[in-house]
Amino acid sequence: MRLFLLISFLAAAGDPRLERGEKLLAARDCEGLQQLFAPGEKAGPERNLDAARLLVRGAAACRKQDRVLAFALTQRALALAPEDYGVRTAHAESLLAMDERTAAAHLLDETLQAHPDSALRARFLRAQLADEESESALVVKLAQPLVNDPEYGAPARELLARHQAALQSQSQARENLTREEQDVAEKAAQAREVAAHHTPDSGAPGSDREAWSARATVKSGGQHTFHTRNIQAGTTYTFHATGTCKGPPAPPQGRHRRHHLTSTPTVDLFGQDFRVRIGTLDPMPLKVGLEPEQNALTFRAPENNPQIFLEDRTSIRPGGPRCTISDVAVRSL
Repeated sequence: MRLFLLISFLAAAGDPRLERGEKLLAARDCEGLQQLFAPGEKAGPERNLDAARLLVRGAAACRKQDRVLAFALTQRALALAPEDYGVRTAHAESLLAMDERTAAAHLLDETLQAHPDSALRARFLRAQLADEESESALVVKLAQPLVNDPEYGAPARELLARHQAALQSQSQARENLTREEQDVAEKAAQAREVAAHHTPDSGAPGSDREAWSARATVKSGGQHTFHTRNIQAGTTYTFHATGTCKGPPAPPQGRHRRHHLTSTPTVDLFGQDFRVRIGTLDPMPLKVGLEPEQNALTFRAPENNPQIFLEDRTSIRPGGPRCTISDVAVRSL
């Protein structure tokens, strides 16, 4: 019985390193705190968790003055308590401070998958990271459960409102683009029907002959005015142009480059807004794609040799695609 009581007393006795660590933390002695819990020393799970949480507090206190040392503290904490979501979230903050965004995103995603209801700070940090990457759908998904939280509710509501508005704007833009494409298709179909029953006047250009062409191109963010020849007022023609795009160049190699959150980034062509205006006619949208898109827009010349104005109304964004309109020509029907 006495031996059992002695063993119980020794097991309950505190780890002297924790007491020493509290003093080092109070003195903001970050290096001393790191050395106190050197790798290789073994302790029970409960003491490991206590030590890990002490190291996390030390990293939070030391991060402003030395982010590398704060990273070392949370890395050691993660080795002591790899399953604790608070420790995992703290190490993700250290990764973000070191600009290791991809690694931080993976760690936060794993933490949220394992603790979907309790890891609130991990959820908020992941929402902020998605906000910086303009991933509106992901921001809405992550921020929605936080709106009533006393600590994260206010910033979560701000994120939610902004990205819900962004999603609504994107949806409206898609609807507008679809309507414009339908209008253009209907007008082209009507023009083809009229042309099929139209007998060309004497002296009119021959069927499907090139009336005018230009070698100049219009690139993303640019515009150009073309001066045409051989185009007769009142005659129906087809405007031809080729639209091609390519993705952004691959990011440079290096430890501290800005990482994307997906391992295989895709080229997003949504929102490209190239347009052509022929004389006094309304502007018409032009298609662009990763594979060459052939545009053929039917129009009735409003005047002899009208000017053709090409422009890109797209908002240029860093890392976005770069597109070009080329092979501009006008052909008679």
